[in-house]
Amino acid sequence: MTVKGMHLSWIVVSDLKKAKKFFTESVGLQIAEAHDEMGWIELKGKEGGSILGIAQATDQEPIKAGSNAVVTLTVDNLEQACSQFAKSGVRLVGTIQEIPGHVKMQLFEDLDGNKFQLVQIL
Repeated sequence: MTVKGMHLSWIVVSDLKKAKKFFTESVGLQIAEAHDEMGWIELKGKEGGSILGIAQATDQEPIKAGSNAVVTLTVDNLEQACSQFAKSGVRLVGTIQEIPGHVKMQLFEDLDGNKFQLVQIL
């Protein structure tokens, strides 16, 4: 498995609408993508660079609001990467999640329980 890059870090918030206002009006970030119906917003700085994702907290979301950011590692083949991680003893959290036509995702933990996410762009 080869990690292609780290392009996105994301956080979970209790109120997406308030967070959107805070990060755009108070912090000065710009909206790169907004999918309010899916509970997801992506923000960027004026000059681009990494993206900050903001997810609405839900009962199904294993990361809770206020837990801090999740760093994502982009791979070509998520299933292959997960298989390699499992063989290497990396603890996968939950199951692969897919947003058809967009992305497949799998959470994993480091040795201290910090959460990271493997991502395959579809």
